[in-house]
Amino acid sequence: MAARTAVGSGRRTARWALTPLTSASTVRAGVYLVIGGVVAGAYLLLAAGFVQMFADPATPRTAVAVLAAMTAVLVGAPPFLAPVRTLEIAAARTFLDVGAEALPDPAGPPTVATRWRGAAWFALHLALGAVVTLGLLVAVPLATQLVLSAAGVDQAFLAQVTPTFAHSPAGWVALAVLALLALPYGTAFARRVLRQSAEPLLGPDQTARIAELEARADRLAERGRLARELHDSVGHALTVTTLQAAAASRLVGSDPDAARRSLAAIEESGRAAMADLDHVLGLLRAGDGVPADQRAPARALADLPALVDDARHAGAQVHLDLAPGAADALPRATSHEAYRVVQEALTNAVRHAPGSPVAVRVRLAGDRLVVEVANPLPGRPRGSAGRGGRGLHGMAERVRLLRGDLDAGPREDTWVVTARFPLA
Repeated sequence: MAARTAVGSGRRTARWALTPLTSASTVRAGVYLVIGGVVAGAYLLLAAGFVQMFADPATPRTAVAVLAAMTAVLVGAPPFLAPVRTLEIAAARTFLDVGAEALPDPAGPPTVATRWRGAAWFALHLALGAVVTLGLLVAVPLATQLVLSAAGVDQAFLAQVTPTFAHSPAGWVALAVLALLALPYGTAFARRVLRQSAEPLLGPDQTARIAELEARADRLAERGRLARELHDSVGHALTVTTLQAAAASRLVGSDPDAARRSLAAIEESGRAAMADLDHVLGLLRAGDGVPADQRAPARALADLPALVDDARHAGAQVHLDLAPGAADALPRATSHEAYRVVQEALTNAVRHAPGSPVAVRVRLAGDRLVVEVANPLPGRPRGSAGRGGRGLHGMAERVRLLRGDLDAGPREDTWVVTARFPLA
């Protein structure tokens, strides 16, 4: 077993050691580094030209100094520009295989710190590129000369510059192999350094990360809100429709009038579901700049009588106690969320306790709006706790978003849902 483990470890080590020689990522990184080396070479040539001009006594020093200062500004500005940083991010993704999670697309104008980090990345890219490019320009001709010398061509020069132990064809071939192997391994090392530096230097700063986290949280909250809207509205309509369809199928032969009433209730529930769906679609279109007056209005406590009528048509015995003024002068969000809580509680009552009486009470208690829905739980042992699904979870989220509190559970033989919304 130990021998097998040692063999497997040796194979993994061999694969790891040969990866720079066989991986396409090394070639992509090499291309990226050579580009940096070429740009670094242009900077070095420009600097060498100004040094040569300053060294020439016949050159006017003042004019050269002014020209050098202007040139320094022109060639030093690109690393600080936002488009250059964007190009560097795209290049790091393409040539260095850095993921979009570490290097997301820039959002908004860069800060001063971000510009300096981008300039540091630019300098690191050029420095490593210069080293790799110089190694390429030295290693390939040197390896070529070593191989030719091993073949008996022009051995005198290498005999003077190579170590004594290499003064043989075998030694020159070994040095040629080492020189050529240094290129991919050096490129792999430079790639590793760049990949580790990419996120700190090109990634978003702390402020941008916080803004992205907040935007992500907003998107998740909006998705949750839309999911709750669809669940409550469409779920209620489907529950009522299913019960009414079952009643109509049973009564179509014995009581055609009752069957027709059930079908009419199905039609009304469908219309209400379409209106609710139009409201949810309006919320989706709100991000496209659709004005609020062109979207379907959200249902509120003033629509409770119609909701109760739907539940009664589905066979539930619903008693509504809507306190005078409880549906008036409320914040729109509070009235809408309170309506959805009643809707979901009624849906659960109709689904799990069909035919049982349901009491809906809405009242003002000081600085709070209190909504209570109660229905008996036939067949449940006293004190047993029901297991809530998405409906209870959605109701709790609705109430919590408005800084209220929700209680849902059995009291004696009755299931009671109580939501309290602060009015301030």
